[in-house]
Amino acid sequence: MPKKIYLIISFFYLNICSGQSFFTIDIDTNEFIENVNYSLFLKKKKVFNSITENKKITTINNEIEFDSISFSRIDYNTLGFPKKSIDSIISLKKKTIYLDEVVVGSKKDDYLLIGETNRFIKKQSRAFNEELIFGIVHKNDTKKEIELKKIAFFTEKIHYKTAYKINLFEVNETLPKNGNQYAEIGNLIYSTDTLYLDKTNKGKKEVAIDSELIMKPDSSIFISIELLYYLDEDKTISIQTQEKRTKLKFQLSNKTNYYSKTIDFYTKITSDKLLNINLMINFDFANQLFLKPHKSILVTPAIILYAK
Repeated sequence: MPKKIYLIISFFYLNICSGQSFFTIDIDTNEFIENVNYSLFLKKKKVFNSITENKKITTINNEIEFDSISFSRIDYNTLGFPKKSIDSIISLKKKTIYLDEVVVGSKKDDYLLIGETNRFIKKQSRAFNEELIFGIVHKNDTKKEIELKKIAFFTEKIHYKTAYKINLFEVNETLPKNGNQYAEIGNLIYSTDTLYLDKTNKGKKEVAIDSELIMKPDSSIFISIELLYYLDEDKTISIQTQEKRTKLKFQLSNKTNYYSKTIDFYTKITSDKLLNINLMINFDFANQLFLKPHKSILVTPAIILYAK
C-alpha cells in the first residue's frame, strides 16, 4: 500500500482567532460523523445550541460565554464535559450496535452467514501469499455460542492448479490510536488440510470445517489463506508471475475488519504489523477532509463464515 500522504491542517489559528474548534468522529471506526447536535451551557443553563459543520471544522464563537458542552445524535450516546476538556477531535460511541454483519441464511439450510455479501471490486483482488500478509477479522455478534461449519471465499480466474490452506487464528485488536489499529495474531486454532483450486473453480469456493469449532459471544477470529505451491500441467511445482497468481476477490465493505501489512513507499520494506486498513482510511478522511470516504475505497476480502 502506498505510504499515507497527510494534508496539513492547522487548528491553532482557529482556536485563537475564532474560538474553540472541533470535529466529530465515530470512536470505533474513526469515520467522520455529520449533523451532530451540540449545546453550550453556563451554570447548567443552556445558552446556545447548533449542529456541527459538514465538510469543515466546527468553530464556537469566542463571544459565547459557556462552561460546558454536550454532543448528541439519535444513533450515538450523548457526551458532555467541561469547556476546558474540549479537544479538536470529539469521539462519539454508537448507541446501538447493528448486527448487519450476521445475515440469516435460507430456511433450507438455516445457516448464519458471518461476513458481508456486497459487490465485488475489479482490480482490488490480492494474490494468495506464502506469508501472513493480509486477512480478515470476523466477530460473533449474535450473543450466543455458534459452531462454525464452513468457509466460503471468491477467487478470480485460476490459471494454474493451486495448493493452499485456510488458517484461523486467535486475534486481539488493539485500541485505535491516531487512526492506527493493529491485529495481534495469537494461536492457530484451526487449519485445513492441503486443498486445491483448478481452472474449474473460478468464483465461489466452499470448504467444510471438519472439526468442532465454537465461537463464544463477542469473540473474534482472524482468517487468512496461505499459498503452498502451484502445479503445472505435468504436475510439477512451478513459480508464477504476479499476473498468473491465484487471487482472492475483494468486495465493498461497511466494516473495519480488513487488516494488511503495508509497504513503505520509499524503501519498499513490508511492515511487521497488520494494520486496520479501512479504519485508517476513515481516520484520514475525517481528519483531512471532514468527509466520509467514497464507498468504493472501503473494501474487504470476500471471505464468509457459515455457522449454526
